[in-house]
Amino acid sequence: MNTLTVLAAFVRRDWRIDLSYRATFVLRMLSTVLALALFFYLSRVINNAQFAARQDLDSGYFGYVVVGLSLLRIVQIGLASFSRKLRDEQTTGTFEALMATPTSPGLIILSSAVYDIARATLDGLLLMAAAILIFGLDIHASAGSILVALVALVGCVGLFASLGVAVAAMTVIFKRTTVLLGLVLTALALLGGVYYPIEVMPEPIEAIAKAVPFTWGVDVVRASLLGGDVEPAQLAGLFGSVAILLPLALLGFRASVWRARRTGSLAQY
Repeated sequence: MNTLTVLAAFVRRDWRIDLSYRATFVLRMLSTVLALALFFYLSRVINNAQFAARQDLDSGYFGYVVVGLSLLRIVQIGLASFSRKLRDEQTTGTFEALMATPTSPGLIILSSAVYDIARATLDGLLLMAAAILIFGLDIHASAGSILVALVALVGCVGLFASLGVAVAAMTVIFKRTTVLLGLVLTALALLGGVYYPIEVMPEPIEAIAKAVPFTWGVDVVRASLLGGDVEPAQLAGLFGSVAILLPLALLGFRASVWRARRTGSLAQY
């Protein structure tokens, strides 16, 4: 099978499964509105003019956190989808059969999560749209800055895919990685400046946060949409990290499958 055929097969399967649970979409939207309401009213107790001046943005705390939440929503679903889909294949007994096909393990693991990542990206964009339409968030962006934000979003999705494949590789070996997923997501929320500026953290932790590619992606998208100054070095660093991390993650996944075959644990869960 060629790449597009494999990709289409996985997307078609996941679309049909998702379509059979229509209530989930409504519940996700309700959860989004409630989360936005929480931070909207929290922003009322913050001096938004002072906050915007300190962050060099044309928006207060609500706009700041909405961008962070949108990207965190994508990484939460996207990161978990790789290991969850792999775990489903393990428990249903189809993982070993998939790994026995001529299709490369890297293509299989990437294709298995394409639909979930696309849905997660749509959820993130819907969160932003709900903030604008329901809570009156004012976006300070031109056509050019929106294009930059979309480019940065592509880089972020690539970064999330790299992390997801790496976690999936660990799932092949250790079977259960729920705690690891929670640790990674918490670390990204802590160090990525999702809820607060990283400048409020102690200097050693702030230095670590500034070196995390997720932070660069959040900064670029936030600056693009909220009237800030985009750092080209951060955008270049984001795509550079994807170019390095994604091939390494795919190699790691292939190595984990090879090891599981050697130890006879490929079908275990």
